[in-house]
Amino acid sequence: MKRHSALVPLSRQHHDVLALGVYIRRALEDPSPAALEAMRKQVLDLWELEMRGHFEVEEAELFPQVRERIPDAALVDRLIREHRETAAAMESLRQAGPDALEGQLRSLRRMIIDHVRTEERVLFEAVQGSLAEAELKSVGDGIERALPQLCVSLGAAEV
Repeated sequence: MKRHSALVPLSRQHHDVLALGVYIRRALEDPSPAALEAMRKQVLDLWELEMRGHFEVEEAELFPQVRERIPDAALVDRLIREHRETAAAMESLRQAGPDALEGQLRSLRRMIIDHVRTEERVLFEAVQGSLAEAELKSVGDGIERALPQLCVSLGAAEV
């Protein structure tokens, strides 16, 4: 199904995560210590620059507006739990020694791909099928307001 414009900004970020999954898979094909270390840096950079904030926007703007409107409200709880698990996996990746790096990347890859697919194929489809146009516009407005604020706060934190 075509993605409603309200959800497109989040879908674009999901695309970035799926592309990261491809990069991780390629790095794991020839898992030299240098390649694994470079991949760790790339994953953690994307986590800090986009993924962490993406989770915050979903939890602040999307999930509260759709939880009671979609057929399976427990899906939102599951996705929030997966956000916490991903954050913990990112910290484990940050702390992983060289011997554990390949396994950490492999596990994290599966986790983020499965999560994105659930959001795209299950949550977003349910949102588009359950909310009226005005409700979708409200969701989209909240996402549009939150994403630029997030970028500004990330930029300020780096200064």
